[in-house]
Amino acid sequence: MKRTLYVDEGRGPEIIPAENDIVENGDKKQNNRANTVSHYKLFSFADSFDYSLMLIGTVGAIGNGICTPLMTIFFGDLVQVMAGSIDVKDSVHEARVVSLKFMYLALASGFASFLRTSCWMITGERQAARIRALYLRAILRQDIAFFDKEASTGQIVSQLSGDTILIQDAMGDKVGNFIQLLVTAIGGFIVAFSKGWLLTFAMICTIPPVVFAGAITMMLLGKIQSQAQSSYSVAATIVEQTIGSIRTVASFSGEKRAIKEYDKALVKVYRAGLYEGLASGLGFGTLMMILFCSYAYAMWIGGKMIINKGYTGGTVINVMFAVVLGSL
Repeated sequence: MKRTLYVDEGRGPEIIPAENDIVENGDKKQNNRANTVSHYKLFSFADSFDYSLMLIGTVGAIGNGICTPLMTIFFGDLVQVMAGSIDVKDSVHEARVVSLKFMYLALASGFASFLRTSCWMITGERQAARIRALYLRAILRQDIAFFDKEASTGQIVSQLSGDTILIQDAMGDKVGNFIQLLVTAIGGFIVAFSKGWLLTFAMICTIPPVVFAGAITMMLLGKIQSQAQSSYSVAATIVEQTIGSIRTVASFSGEKRAIKEYDKALVKVYRAGLYEGLASGLGFGTLMMILFCSYAYAMWIGGKMIINKGYTGGTVINVMFAVVLGSL
């Protein structure tokens, strides 16, 4: 690979890379980008049984997501029964009807939640086990130079145990949880607009702060957890290399040096855990503050709707919970 030496009186000598170097650098950048795969490619190792489990789990997630908007409807009916009925007998009868609806909803939600959680966790475990086996097979096919230059044994063990768990979470119950929350959001806004579109439009302004606080918290936690995972990998590598070469370490009295290096790695792990706790506490605390402020705003604007627009207390409660739970 040829390089051209260019001399400038004002700037000094510079080495200009040749075209082949530029092409190789571009290939390296493309390879680094290619290391990141899309989410749906994680399911490339699924078989027919896994697809069946994912289908059943998706149906369960959809059913479980629908239960939350229905709960807001039943809760609004219950509030209306308690506040609007004058006759005690009629109030008790209507309350019994609503209670039966809640019981049926609880049974349906429990069954749907069982299908969602069990099916997605089972298929996630099956596919993660398959990925672990293929990863180990690919590692064993590498040349000896790969273990000297590219990766150490500790990093391989850490990635085999830690990274595959993250992959399992990404294609396991979190997928079912995402589907459930998506259905809950869509169903919540459908219920809110059908019950009181004017109050729903008034409450839409509370959604961006909730979404913004949740998104910032998740982004920070994701970055911190990634740093913690890499720190754990470094610490595991130090332990593996020290114990694997304990005779050499002991012969050169390198125990103290190994302990110092391990302590440095643990300091990074501790800092990552500390930052994760601070980010989690601050983020979720801010989110809860915004939620309760949203409740207060909904009660205030709902009272005006009752006076001026003929809304009922049950309608206000229904719309309030449908919008807030849908935005989560």
